[in-house]
Amino acid sequence: MKKAKDPGLGSTFVKPVRRLMNEDGTYNIIRKGKLSGFRDFYKFLIDANYFIFATFLIGSFLLLNLIFTSAYLLADIDGIAGLNPKLNLFENAFFFSAQTFTTVGYGALHPTSKVINYIAILESFVGLLSFAIATGLLYGRFSKPSLKIAFSKHIILTPFENGKAVMFKIVNQRNNVLLNTKVNAIVTIDSGNGTSGFNKNYFDLKLETDQVNFFPLTWTLVHLVNEDSPLFGIPLEDLIKRHIEIIILVETFDETFSQTIFQKHSYGSTQWLENVKFERNFEANEKGQVELNVKDLNRVTSVK
Repeated sequence: MKKAKDPGLGSTFVKPVRRLMNEDGTYNIIRKGKLSGFRDFYKFLIDANYFIFATFLIGSFLLLNLIFTSAYLLADIDGIAGLNPKLNLFENAFFFSAQTFTTVGYGALHPTSKVINYIAILESFVGLLSFAIATGLLYGRFSKPSLKIAFSKHIILTPFENGKAVMFKIVNQRNNVLLNTKVNAIVTIDSGNGTSGFNKNYFDLKLETDQVNFFPLTWTLVHLVNEDSPLFGIPLEDLIKRHIEIIILVETFDETFSQTIFQKHSYGSTQWLENVKFERNFEANEKGQVELNVKDLNRVTSVK
């Protein structure tokens, strides 16, 4: 059993750390003084949920039009020909601004004074830039490759081949083709009694099969707990007390994006089950086809 190098998550802490990575693959790290929100505006808009993103686009459109509407009103709206007498001055200015901003230009409203023409030219330029930026953000959001691999809720320690094994399951939730899928697993366990700090020891978790050429069904990853295993001879209760964590990195080639994509996951000390086994969640039907039930990924039964 040989220790692995720190993968970049830290190894020595003054206080105990329960887990280094959250279940969803995000780091369990609070970064102070980082770039965030409006200081990292592009990342904020790419990662924001669609409600916030749509609110930003609509709000920006209205705000810019209100600014130019105010400019037209201050510059004397009489410099705009074709005003509708049934509308008030603000409405006429706002509709002219919206038509200029989007370069629609219906023709009913058009500038006649020099000042209004200059403002309209500036607004047309701002409108073109704004739509270009919005299009780029939309493309960045939709073209951003991502994996939708589901991990079993629990990781189990179960009897296996006259011994014990650690197992967890994964499945692709999408109906796309994943090729050359690789799984790398690292286990980290606390050491030390706290007098000289709390250390994290890292070990490579050897899997019986860590790569498959095709990944259309569920895949049960198995680590045999033998003399070469970092978990050998340690009861699960002790492992939990030592904040055991399994950190997983999945690498695969996605035909939809034609790219190699990664996904992270972590099993903390509260996600372990012992003396159970995963139930099979796919079988052949009467037509000779394989039926896979993705929702049954977490079903387990007791081992007697």
